[in-house]
Amino acid sequence: MWLKLFILIAFIGILISLGSALYYMVNDKGSSKRTVRALTWRIGISVGLFALIMLLSFMGVIKPHGIQPTPIQNTKIVQ
Repeated sequence: MWLKLFILIAFIGILISLGSALYYMVNDKGSSKRTVRALTWRIGISVGLFALIMLLSFMGVIKPHGIQPTPIQNTKIVQ
């Protein structure tokens, strides 16, 4: 449960950073580096979240699965 909450908070942080970059880009009109700083934070959070998910997957804390986790057996294709 705590892992899902952490991932949700990270996604919200990514969206907030992206929104603030848009706001600074529109209002500052290139006169400050706040847009670059906000986008740098977004990239950092995204890379960190991806690395955390990969690490947890390798450690076995989370287990990846496909859309259909159990394989379909004994199916015949009717033509």
